[in-house]
Amino acid sequence: MSSHKHIIGSDRLGIASAVLCMIHCMIVPLAFVLKVWWSNHTIYTLPSWWGMLDYFFLVISFIAVFHSSSHALSRNIKVSFWFFWAVLTTAIIFEDAIHWLAYVASAGLITTHIINLKMQRSLRKIKTA
Repeated sequence: MSSHKHIIGSDRLGIASAVLCMIHCMIVPLAFVLKVWWSNHTIYTLPSWWGMLDYFFLVISFIAVFHSSSHALSRNIKVSFWFFWAVLTTAIIFEDAIHWLAYVASAGLITTHIINLKMQRSLRKIKTA
């Protein structure tokens, strides 16, 4: 696999992982609200494996950030990748207190991956011109 395809693949993986992470984070409160509403205040518990998805997304995002940042053209992009990944890690570890921060981190990772993709594509166009 060429280096360019590898970079694009890791950015796409990062975007997909962050989007799925955001959806996962939004489903939890929605599931509790809907379950309570539907079952007349019966407490609903999620499956035991549900909480492990946080760590699954964290590992996938680490892989994507590692590969994307190692080929990033800008130091600011590299710093942004690792900053938002650290924020996501912190939000997952301290989920009860700062769960909302996972949304911010996921949005930051998505944005950083998109910017990195655009920068890589621009460089490729310049090199082929």
